[in-house]
Amino acid sequence: MFKEFSRAYGPLGGSIISVTPYNPSQASYQPEVTKALQGNPDALYLVSYPGDGATIARTWIAQGGVKKFLLNDGMNSAKFIQDVGPQHLNDAYGTSSGTTKTPSTEYFAKEYPPFSKFDAGAPAADRSYDAGAILGLAIAQAGKAESAAIRDNIRKVLDAKGATIHAGAAEFRKALGLLREGKAIRYVGVIGPVQFDQYGDITGPFRLWRIQDGQVTSTGEMSAADVDQLKARLPQ
Repeated sequence: MFKEFSRAYGPLGGSIISVTPYNPSQASYQPEVTKALQGNPDALYLVSYPGDGATIARTWIAQGGVKKFLLNDGMNSAKFIQDVGPQHLNDAYGTSSGTTKTPSTEYFAKEYPPFSKFDAGAPAADRSYDAGAILGLAIAQAGKAESAAIRDNIRKVLDAKGATIHAGAAEFRKALGLLREGKAIRYVGVIGPVQFDQYGDITGPFRLWRIQDGQVTSTGEMSAADVDQLKARLPQ
């Protein structure tokens, strides 16, 4: 879906005046864009992937929409910039999951590229690694690979009072040994320490970026603590 802002106070500001859902892989998004433009919004918050996102953004521009965009992490893409045209995206901002550097971060940066043939900074690579690590440790904690058992044990491998475990084979062997002894562990991964809330979501760091002259540049970071403070100020 994509959302429209009535006012834009900066890359993260504004009040939403409408939300327009869409189906993926459409040849045209003209009806959706026409609906989204009602009320003359000052910016577009576009939640998409590069292919559909480029089609939506081009239609938005062609129909006179303001060239001010807030983008999700999936839109941090050279193809999206090329397909839309960099000249239209100099007022485009985005957020992506960030990283609090740990020994796991250093391990991943060194070991992941030769193993996978992908860059360590590839979209979602670090998060996918951490997700797999937490899942595997939860299975070890539970003693069985069943969904209910994983659900009941996944927070236990992130125990703030547990022994710190980082990424890598040696660290995972250490974790398995501690679990066999009935001891608590805390996996501190590639993106840093995380915790699951009551809904099963995690709070982690964020990177702020923008597109300018066809290039994506970082403009700042928000730590997990910053995100928690921001969430606490939001209306419940």
